[in-house]
Amino acid sequence: MSFFQLRTLPGYAWPPLAAGPIAQVWVAYLELDRLQWLEPDRLETQQLEQARTLLSHSIAHVPYYREALSQAGIVPGAIRTMNDFRRIPILRRRTYQEHNARFEAKTLPAATVASNTRKTAGSSGTPTTVFQTNLVHMWWHAFFLRDLEWAGIDPSGSLAAIRSTGKKDATLLKLLNGVSASTWLQALHPLIEMGPSHVMDIQQDHRVQLRWLQGVAPDYLLSYPSNLEVLAELARGLRPLTGPARPLPSLKAVHAISDTLTEDAQKNIEDAFGVPVKNTYSCAEAGYLASPCPAGHGLHVHAENVILEVLDDAGQPCQPGQTGQVFITHLHNFRGPIIRYELGDEATLGMKGCPCGRGLPLLARVQGKNSPMFQLPDGRLKSSTPVARLVRKAGGHWQHQVIQKARDHVVVRVAIDPSWTDEHTETIKTRLRDFFEAPIRVDVEIHDRIPMPESGKFQSIINELTAPAGKGA
Repeated sequence: MSFFQLRTLPGYAWPPLAAGPIAQVWVAYLELDRLQWLEPDRLETQQLEQARTLLSHSIAHVPYYREALSQAGIVPGAIRTMNDFRRIPILRRRTYQEHNARFEAKTLPAATVASNTRKTAGSSGTPTTVFQTNLVHMWWHAFFLRDLEWAGIDPSGSLAAIRSTGKKDATLLKLLNGVSASTWLQALHPLIEMGPSHVMDIQQDHRVQLRWLQGVAPDYLLSYPSNLEVLAELARGLRPLTGPARPLPSLKAVHAISDTLTEDAQKNIEDAFGVPVKNTYSCAEAGYLASPCPAGHGLHVHAENVILEVLDDAGQPCQPGQTGQVFITHLHNFRGPIIRYELGDEATLGMKGCPCGRGLPLLARVQGKNSPMFQLPDGRLKSSTPVARLVRKAGGHWQHQVIQKARDHVVVRVAIDPSWTDEHTETIKTRLRDFFEAPIRVDVEIHDRIPMPESGKFQSIINELTAPAGKGA
């Protein structure tokens, strides 16, 4: 029995029959349902077959690859194993950004049509333009269905989404107040039964966001981890008023997208809302990368969408349990191919062979972008990873941002709650001086709120210095 309620042609109650052009999404989703159970070797063979097709197209029609792959002596027909595939040169993010126009193919396969372009959020400093097609969108919708099913998120319920909308002016003003629609995704409305949706732009005040959520009473909440963490702090602050009652009683699950969800953040959000948090690993460049295993064994890579490599510092494949850099090849984008592309994330490779029976590769964890290194007064470098927790545990506030201005100067911006006192200021100063192992200058700035950027990619830790090479502390 299908997880989804399929809309059907009039007169065809059983078996249901998907109608119209969107029916192709349903066919793709059913194929994904079959492919997930293939043996890993069989999946890899089919990935490489698709990769050979992509490489041939890229050499013929994409200016950058025509030059780069020819110089590297890459012959698509000779790519028969992953060792062969790893002979293809790595594509650095900076290279893709600097030569963006040379990555677009003007000639596309039959039935493939150029659609829109989109920009990444630019969390690494510079946005990246991605060229898309009708079939990129089709596969995105198919993986959207798989992701919902694995997470147990029933689209016939109601959804509240707080995200970057990319809108401006009058449309943005409407979205800052929240707008409602009769369905989650208009594109899939003809295909499956979907409940109502409510959308608010990420730039709205978090306190307004929480009040809005209490008003729309959703079954599911979708947003970015950094935004959900702030909402969790605010929800926790309501407990003196609500007691043990959950701040959003109708909520069944939270869906964290786009940014990395740390274990600490997941626990904080789950504790605050009293429901499980599901996390999808995705990116603007290629869409869905990995989703949580339904049996709880890490995240399964969507191998039908990408070849995802986790490589060590020497560019060699990591072994299970090892952490390395993520590189992706999007198998279905023939307009703007990205092949062995440096995503800028870290991930830990999972075990070989999942107990759930799926043949899809496993990631144990996704660490995401590296936290910035802070410079100590003596010149050493120290990971900033513990800083967010040190400041959050000080209490008295619901949002913070730590900015290193100089080796001996840090600014902490806090949006305070009614419990804030001067003691909280001193606690933060003491903790940061202990972290920096020196009596540095710590300025604590009091704010009503710290606005989210338009992209929704909030950085709670920022180093405004140019970190030199050095020995980590």
